[in-house]
Amino acid sequence: MPLFEYVCTQCNCEFETLVRGEETPACPQCGATKLEKAWSVPAAHSGGSSQSLPMAAPPSSFGGCGAPQCGGGGCHRD
Repeated sequence: MPLFEYVCTQCNCEFETLVRGEETPACPQCGATKLEKAWSVPAAHSGGSSQSLPMAAPPSSFGGCGAPQCGGGGCHRD
């Protein structure tokens, strides 16, 4: 069930709603069905030097898979 953002052409209300199958969404404020899809901004990391999203630490220099329980190189996968 995709979540879409819409703008009502009648009352200019901006909203988001789940759309199931061939369902026609309606404005929650005025009930109109003449809507325009709005541009959504997905939440995704785009790379670069920003550390705004949590990142996994690289595997330690002692070997192992990088999981916290492997800490000092005692990885069960080695």
